[in-house]
This record gives sequence, C-alpha cells and structure tokens, in this order.
Amino acid sequence: MHKFTTSILGTILALAGLAGNAGAANFTDRSIGISIDIDDALTKQPLMRDTQSFASQDMSGALVIRRAYDLSIIDFVDQLRQVGYRDSRQQVTLRVNGKPFEADIESGRGLLIPVQGQIGMQPLRGVIGAYSAHNGQGFLVIGTAKPESWSQWDPRMQAMFESIRFVEVDPEAIVNLWQDWLKGKKLQYKQANVTSYAPAGMPGMYYGGGAMQQNYHLCSDGTVIRKSASVGQVAGQAAGQNTMVYGQAMNQGRGTWHVALQKGEPFLVVRDGPEQGLKLEQEGDNFLLDSMPYIATDSDLCQ
Repeated sequence: MHKFTTSILGTILALAGLAGNAGAANFTDRSIGISIDIDDALTKQPLMRDTQSFASQDMSGALVIRRAYDLSIIDFVDQLRQVGYRDSRQQVTLRVNGKPFEADIESGRGLLIPVQGQIGMQPLRGVIGAYSAHNGQGFLVIGTAKPESWSQWDPRMQAMFESIRFVEVDPEAIVNLWQDWLKGKKLQYKQANVTSYAPAGMPGMYYGGGAMQQNYHLCSDGTVIRKSASVGQVAGQAAGQNTMVYGQAMNQGRGTWHVALQKGEPFLVVRDGPEQGLKLEQEGDNFLLDSMPYIATDSDLCQ
C-alpha cells in the first residue's frame, strides 16, 4: 500500500491523549458495515446520525467514518475535485491535494484521496478513503492531522487505513440507529416563503406566503402526530386605508410510525390512514425526508 504523503482528516473535536507508540483497538459497526483498528490515542465521540468520529485530546489528529450506501467512487472523486468536502457542523473544508490511489481491501473497491483544507481557521492535511462493496454497501473514512503533527501521525494513520475491512451489515442495527434518533422528534418541513406583487389593477397590493407543509411528531411510544398547514397573507392599501387579510387551514391526524428497510435503505413508515413510506437520508448536513429538506427538533406535542 502507498505510504501516505499527506496528513489526515477531521472533525478535530477533543478528548484522548497522544501516547508515544500507541496501540489500537478494533471498532466494528454493523450499521455501517466497517471493521477498523482505531489508534489508542483517539477517543470515540458521540454518534451524529450517519457519522462516527474519533479525536485526540490535544486536537492534533482525528478520524471520521460516514456511511455511504450505494457509493459511486468515480462520481465522488469528481465531486471532490469540483467542490471539495464540507462539514459545516465542524467547520471542516477539504479539497484534493494529490493523485488518488487504490486502497488494499477485499470484497470491493477502495480509493484513497490526499486532501488539504482547514477546520475553522486551523490548517489540515489528510486522506479521504472511499469504499464501495458489490452489494451497495459503502462508507467514507476521513483522517486528518495538523500539518506540524503529520510526522507523528503518518504511521498511525497508515496502520488504521490498512486495517479497514467490510463486515456484514446488520439491518436491525440500521433500523435501531434511525429509530433511536427519531424518537421524540418533530420533523418540520423547510418551507420557503414566497413574495410576489399583485397583478395590474391592484396597485400597492402584494401576496406573501408559503406552500403546503407536513410536519411529523414522532413520539417515543410509537405514535405519530402529523400536521399539515397552508398559510397565506395579503396586505396593501385601498382607498387610503391599510388592509390585511390572513388565512390559514390546518389538519391534524394521529397514527403510528416505525422505521423499515427496503433494499438496504431506511424508510419512515407512517400509518394514520393509508400507509406511507418516506425515505430517510442524510445529505451532508441536511436531513431529507423523501428527498425534501426537513429540520429535526424536540417535539412539543408528544407527552
């Protein structure tokens, strides 16, 4: 395997301790389908939906693992060249900094892409590993380090990347991961406001409002409260007087919810009438429900 000539990735958070010749402990996640030996200097951080990160206490190095179902490595590398890699949650930006080379992995394909960038104002150098198996299973492994710490992290990063293996994905683990995260959440559609002027003959009038929205309150007991609303507003001047008209329609239903897999991908199944399956996705920092952007917050309706 090629020796890394750059430093590696990150969500450089904090918490671990950089020992001289650190050992390694195996980390296996069957919801992602990865087995990797993590350097003892890196401490596991709280899980963030599709992302598991590890970081050193002195913030000199970090490793991030992200599930990427049905990953096209060629498309990913093209996108990386064009727009780079961004994680706004951790203020990380990375761009290609060298020629990609093949990773040593069985039962699929892996490509290692040298990168450089920054986290906040701190420079980073690193490697992004993109891995794809024949059954659609895939993940990204991103390792970074501060440039001045690279000589220390170089052999450690290389050892971790060389240890990466595919393991069989456990569908139940994926379902439990999503259900645990969704319990007690309100899923609110990201509604874009629209403002436009009224047609000729109605000077001074304008219309403002938004499209129909569906919000889901996913209670911990498996019940769901679904709310839909349509809101509109008209304001302007008529005969020297200010006028405003506001209208709202609201519909609320109750039912049950759970998460199920279809062809390896998670769906939110809602039953409050005809059964509805909504695809669950994480696109960068955006949470998508059936390809539409939603905001997930704590529900104020679930008891």
